[in-house]
Amino acid sequence: MAVQRSSYIIKFSGLPKGKHEYVFEINNKFFENRDVSIIRNANLTAEVTLLKESGPLQLTLKISGEIGVECVRCLEEFMLPINIENTLVVRQIENPNSEDDDDDSIHIQLNATELDLDVHLYDFIVLQVPYSPVHPDNADGVPNCNPEILKFLSKKEDITKEDEPANDRWAILKNIKLN
Repeated sequence: MAVQRSSYIIKFSGLPKGKHEYVFEINNKFFENRDVSIIRNANLTAEVTLLKESGPLQLTLKISGEIGVECVRCLEEFMLPINIENTLVVRQIENPNSEDDDDDSIHIQLNATELDLDVHLYDFIVLQVPYSPVHPDNADGVPNCNPEILKFLSKKEDITKEDEPANDRWAILKNIKLN
C-alpha cells in the first residue's frame, strides 16, 4: 500500500534568503484523512510566509475561512468562521524530538530539505473550535438552531420543573437555629 504524500509541504532547501509566500487550500479532504475529527467540512485558505535568513526559519501562518462543526444544542451542522494568525520558528537540530516542540517553535532534522505543515495546520484549526460549539444568535438575539429542536428543549425544561416533587425534608433544615 502506497503512503499518500502530504499536499502541505514547503521545500526550503535551495531557496535564496528572503521572504517566500505559499497559499494552501484546505477543504473537506484534509479532515477526512483524520481518524476522528470534530470538523465535518471546510473551506479554508492558508497563507504561509517563510522567512529564510541565516538563523532559524520563521513561518507566518494566516488561516481564514469556515469550518463545519456540530452544534451541541440542536446537533445540526453550522459553519464557524475561522481567522488565525500564528508565527512558528523552525529550528534545525541534530536529534529533533516532537516533545521539544511548543506553541511557537518546532524542531526538524538538521539535514531536512522540506517542511510538512499538515499536522501544524490541523492543530491550529482544531484549537479554534470552542469546547461546546453552538449556532451563533441572529441579529435579534435568537439562536439560529433548528426551531423544532428549540421547541422540544423548552417543553422538556417545563416538564421537569413541574414534575419535581416538593421535598419537605430539606424545608425542615430551614428551621434550625444556629447560635
